[in-house]
Amino acid sequence: MVSSFGWLDVDAQQRQKMLEVVALFREQGTVDDLGVGTIRDAISDLLFPGTSVLHTRLRYVLFVPWLMQRAAHKSSPTEMSAEFRRLEFRLITSLMAGGETQGVIGNRARTNLKQLPSAMYWSALDAWGVRDVATADAYFRRMHDTRALQRRTAATDDPESRAFVPATGIDPHLPPAPDELLNATGLALTPAEEQYLSDRIAASTRGSMLAWLVHHPPGELPRRVWDLEHLDEAPEHLRVAVDHARRYSLAIHGAALLYNLLLAEASEQEELVDAYRDALGDWRSELDATGALADWDRADFWATVHASNPRVRAVTRAFVDRWLDLIAAHDGVADADEARILVSTREKSIKGGRARLLNQSALDRWTGASGTGRHDFRWLVARSHLEDLYSARGIEVAA
Repeated sequence: MVSSFGWLDVDAQQRQKMLEVVALFREQGTVDDLGVGTIRDAISDLLFPGTSVLHTRLRYVLFVPWLMQRAAHKSSPTEMSAEFRRLEFRLITSLMAGGETQGVIGNRARTNLKQLPSAMYWSALDAWGVRDVATADAYFRRMHDTRALQRRTAATDDPESRAFVPATGIDPHLPPAPDELLNATGLALTPAEEQYLSDRIAASTRGSMLAWLVHHPPGELPRRVWDLEHLDEAPEHLRVAVDHARRYSLAIHGAALLYNLLLAEASEQEELVDAYRDALGDWRSELDATGALADWDRADFWATVHASNPRVRAVTRAFVDRWLDLIAAHDGVADADEARILVSTREKSIKGGRARLLNQSALDRWTGASGTGRHDFRWLVARSHLEDLYSARGIEVAA
């Protein structure tokens, strides 16, 4: 039986969350087999609010409202909505005509594109203060009603009535769309667009790592946020949060490696068994060398996580705490019965009969690696956005 996802299209933010889940399943290195995604997302939202694994380039944050404004010239909300969808597809052609090849959403799918930029970036528009309307359709209804109100009050003698114009739902300070938007445009920000986005992001995410980095560019953007060369210059609460992220990312990585070792053993793939045993050995060496478990204030870690997302389940916290206790007590978790039971039981409790360690059919579909990527807490996405901002300022930052 082919698995599929379904959801009611009534909440744009919930829709984006589902799209992110689908995207994660396409990347075998980031699948959440052990059900700790809520912790990953809580830290990600704390450090880099508004970002999403669905994002490519930052200028889409402007493209979406620009296309909404263009579509709003139609006469009815239904026509506006249809025009907006048509313009999102036309943008693909415009970007390709502008010479863009990387980061273009739909550059291969074209008219078959299912995940449109408006769905991918909608939460960012809210988080960064670019829009305050719930959905694009709500914006179109508001624009239609506003025009009707303006027509009714055009002939009135009441100056206050004539002056009153309801908010559109899009930030009135949004830079104007370029003339070439739908003909041949690019993904590079202009200086004015950079200034607007830098101000919006920094103001709306004040206190986050993203906001700090907007105005404190480093000389180099490393692969991991905790490797930033100027991290010691950041405010203390950010240094602490990034240190929690570093320790947690490394510590929980071992659980994913052990899970894949169990799958390799269950599927009798000796070559993979040896590979995952070696990987666990390397992981243990890094854990010891970096002192990730030493003097870690776990109470503060959980307080940080729950401040970002108080809905992290108690059973998820219990699993992570037990794993941290075990790796602190055992040097070799590959052969530690308690660790093996903990990981296998966790998968079974999440997936039930679909668990790979229970279901032979599910095990047969295992590709040899699942969830083996280290958590980066959407840093690579944030790094790309920061590169776009820095580039528009003429700042060269090594990657």
